[in-house]
Amino acid sequence: MSYLRSLLGEDEEIVFETRQHWFIPFAQVLTEVVLIMLLIAAAYVLVALRPFPAVPQELVLFGAAALGIVVAFSAVADIIRWRNEQFVITDRRVLQLQGVLSKNVMDSSLEKINDIELRQSWIGRIFNYGDVEILTANEEGINRMHAIRGPIQFKRAMQEARARYDGYLDRAPVQAYDNPRDVRAVLEQLAALRDRGILSPAEFEAKKRELLSRI
Repeated sequence: MSYLRSLLGEDEEIVFETRQHWFIPFAQVLTEVVLIMLLIAAAYVLVALRPFPAVPQELVLFGAAALGIVVAFSAVADIIRWRNEQFVITDRRVLQLQGVLSKNVMDSSLEKINDIELRQSWIGRIFNYGDVEILTANEEGINRMHAIRGPIQFKRAMQEARARYDGYLDRAPVQAYDNPRDVRAVLEQLAALRDRGILSPAEFEAKKRELLSRI
């Protein structure tokens, strides 16, 4: 079982999943490749031209090789970090996962999302990436997702998931109930939605009071 799957609740389903655009790790790795090439060029100059005769050639080569290995490991680490960062929408919440060995998980319940902002530069529109900010009712207030792939699709999927989630809140019948068994059946259905995390405890209590008032 993947780490993401282990975070999901009972009957919770993934609606949309993405990560940062490949352009982000590509730019980082390209920078590190250029740095390695500069190290090779510097080592060649120091060995071939010997501007500092007192410095042993072996020391120059060893230093350049050590720095090159460090930069190469940094490039590999950038790719691994990119592969392990995920942005996920389920039918209940939005998840942001980071980290390889140590995991950092941020989630925002769909019911607490107040607004969604999308920012795309002209380059982002060409390569289909952009920033998404989720404004929530949590203490943090803003959940930022930088340079994600398919930001328009991500925003649309979030809006549709929120609309479906809101639909659950209005499904309780509004007619008067003459038979207490009918009320009990509806309350059991609402309790099941609460236990699955679709309804919050406060929303369940509000629906419960509304139903009891119709007996």
